[in-house]
Amino acid sequence: MNTIQTLDAIVTPTVVALFDEANKQISQTLQYMNLGYADYEPSFNAPAFQAISGSTEAVLTLEGEAYSTEDLLQNYKTTITIQKYTKMMLISEETVHWIQKGNKEKIQEFKDVVKACNNGLNAKVDIEAAKLYYLGFGTTFQAGGDGVALFAYNHPSPDSSVSVQRNIFTAAEDHLPLTRDNLTLALQRLNRFKDIRGIQLMKCLRPKVIIARENEENIKQILYSSQGPTTANLGMNPMATANSKITYEVADWIPTTYSTYWFLIDEDRSSRMLYMVWGWRPRVNAESNYSNGTLYKAGSVYFKPGFTDWRFAFGSKGDLTDITL
Repeated sequence: MNTIQTLDAIVTPTVVALFDEANKQISQTLQYMNLGYADYEPSFNAPAFQAISGSTEAVLTLEGEAYSTEDLLQNYKTTITIQKYTKMMLISEETVHWIQKGNKEKIQEFKDVVKACNNGLNAKVDIEAAKLYYLGFGTTFQAGGDGVALFAYNHPSPDSSVSVQRNIFTAAEDHLPLTRDNLTLALQRLNRFKDIRGIQLMKCLRPKVIIARENEENIKQILYSSQGPTTANLGMNPMATANSKITYEVADWIPTTYSTYWFLIDEDRSSRMLYMVWGWRPRVNAESNYSNGTLYKAGSVYFKPGFTDWRFAFGSKGDLTDITL
């Protein structure tokens, strides 16, 4: 048996076992599920989503009168193209030699290499999940099926009789910061979104605020101060969790540059509109490359976050910048 066969036969089973063990632990702490995502596993790499047709209200029908009929209307089609990310592990024949001799330092080094690969792949999932939110005021990361950004003032409807809708504040208000009053306003507007036929959606049952780390103390004050967030004699705080049932999630991968951004979602709606589309989850590739006494083992993950409808979320940059039409 030659050197590469020997090295590969020794290393690969151990790498796979360590990777699977680390992945089992790390995958349970992935944050994307707390940002409203639902998992979706398509049969090919660019699935197209199209929401169920919208319908108008039922109409009054008198005795003996024929039932009314209508043409159903399809929502805009959204295609989410999966992307692959890779990370390489380098394992030298010297490392394997000393591991076989029982060297504890080299054993730990070997485990750290595998865990670092796993961490890198899993972190990429959460990083991309957060990008959909904080890059959602533009179309570079993803445009909606309606051709505009996730957070926009001009969401059209396939039904030309339905007015455009917005899930950001108005031009007169600008990008309002996260306060009790502004959160109340955002929730009221989220509750008033209409479907493609102009029919008002059901009230949000599981609202959640998504913020950067820098806003955590602020949202705690808003949600957990039952007597008003700053002054005790303000009376009952209507946004306190005891009254509104709003929860929050700190999106750790929102960069400091976007620390003022905040988002309000309804998790019931997002479960039908916001997806983590999987080709495959983090894994170690079966193939190996060998060169100059080093074995190269590749790990990869194949996925893409995407939204099929904007009506699950309301967003603000929170920095009072102008909203231009």
